Amino acid sequence: MHLPEGKNGTEINPTLMLLEKEPVIGTGEWDDKQCDNFKHIDNGNIVLVRKGGQAIALCQITGENFTDPNLSEKYINENFRKVHILAWANEYKQPRPGLFTQGTFSPCGKWTEQYKYIDGWLENMKNKAFTNKCANLLKSKHNIILQGAPGTGKTYNTAAIALSVLGIDGVDLDNHDEVMKKYEELQDDRIFFTTFHQSLDYEDFVEGLKPRVQSNENGESLGVTYEPEDGIFKRACNAVVTDDSKDIIECIDDYLQKIKGFENRREIPTVTGKSSLYVWWNEGNKTVSSRSTNSTSQREESYSPSPLNIEKIKAQALGKGCENNWQQYAQAFIEAVKNEYHAKTDKSVVLIIDEINRGNVSKIFGELITLLEADKRDKGNHPIKVTLPYSKTLFGVPSNLYIIGTMNTTDRSTGMLDYALRRRFAFVTLKSDPNVIVKHYEKLGNDDLKAIAIDLFNNIKAFITNPKHLCGDLCIDDLMVGHSYFMASSKEELQCKVEFEIIPLIAEYINDGILTVNDQEKEKAFDAWASLHPVQIVDDEDEDYIDEEDE
Repeated sequence: MHLPEGKNGTEINPTLMLLEKEPVIGTGEWDDKQCDNFKHIDNGNIVLVRKGGQAIALCQITGENFTDPNLSEKYINENFRKVHILAWANEYKQPRPGLFTQGTFSPCGKWTEQYKYIDGWLENMKNKAFTNKCANLLKSKHNIILQGAPGTGKTYNTAAIALSVLGIDGVDLDNHDEVMKKYEELQDDRIFFTTFHQSLDYEDFVEGLKPRVQSNENGESLGVTYEPEDGIFKRACNAVVTDDSKDIIECIDDYLQKIKGFENRREIPTVTGKSSLYVWWNEGNKTVSSRSTNSTSQREESYSPSPLNIEKIKAQALGKGCENNWQQYAQAFIEAVKNEYHAKTDKSVVLIIDEINRGNVSKIFGELITLLEADKRDKGNHPIKVTLPYSKTLFGVPSNLYIIGTMNTTDRSTGMLDYALRRRFAFVTLKSDPNVIVKHYEKLGNDDLKAIAIDLFNNIKAFITNPKHLCGDLCIDDLMVGHSYFMASSKEELQCKVEFEIIPLIAEYINDGILTVNDQEKEKAFDAWASLHPVQIVDDEDEDYIDEEDE
């Protein structure tokens, strides 16, 4: 394509052909197999456009072979095919040196390294398309739930979607280790994680009163008070309007210089705005001095009954903790700093709620359930704010807080998921995919283990979908054991996964009445699978024969 006259002829840039109003690929007129392939390959076939060994784009043939004098004048090639550009090479890794040899339109057999490179690129595009689709859904709805059977990739997909919606660049979303590493780096900063359970309540999730042992600057106890403490939901909301680390920390340090000494104290409003307090800093101290302006203490003017630990103030400003003794005073100080430097700049934050169906949603969210809707958030068409019961602050849910919930579709408690929550979330179902298993073993180069794993996958799927066994309103997508359970690095590891993960899961289905299987069938199936062998699936017509044979 880039050498239409042969090796020693004129070289053209094939990228320019793809930038035509109607993208095309081309070749010269040659009396050989490659030229014949070019002319007669069916529409719909995938073509890797390259310049020598360098990949340029992945395209799909959309038109029959044709000639065009104008195109030939520009590009010297004599035969052309119209194409649809699927992806440019900068969106994927380059092939290793020597993988593609000189020549035009050499077919790639399914088992060749060239085919695997192109197939891997297509799989990468498919995964990116799914992640982007979910990320766009999350941006629109603001709340989504990933649901699926165990092992279908909910954890990984949650991390990939979170990184995508946060606009994190430079991460290969096909690289599991890279995705999870970046995900962990952003935890408690732009990604917050919690798990719902029956004992979780509003006080843990939003805010509640917590006992604090008060002490003075000398460390002497002043007794116990009950202070409002933010839960993870409120901390995630506050993190939306927290600056980059460097900026807010620099602002706090600079503000300390402005309030150095009691004579330079500032009067700042409390969080509720109903009163105020004095704040000042004595150089060298690890605390900021603070005192309510309503204080009736007869002590000297510079007496500070409410010292605020500076390092903990900074952590609270970053959403990574809180000032243990005087959290509300610390928050008032942080807000004063932000107002002083106009430091508020919104950023996107993701809150991940694992096992979202296991919590008592009404008890956990309380009145905030309404505020989850996109139009009820702070920048929505109908923003709503409520006064929180403990801190008495006016609170709204930021528009750029995104919530991803996960739930196991085989969990019988999913039917109890609060309808008020259901209608505020979009649902994405993750299915068990045998292609993921195939690619895992192809990457390992272990065809024998791949065959065993795929046989087991198909056999277990047939066992679950057998009309004799399947009952209730759950479908195969809800029940099929996830592909990750069939992915191992050795036969011993696969056998271990089957015996201690897959079989107990199927047993749980049977015990819960999701599958109806008699003891004889169950024992046969479990024994066969534990030995990495498929079991004969018994239908109604064969049942009597099998029973007689067993006797």
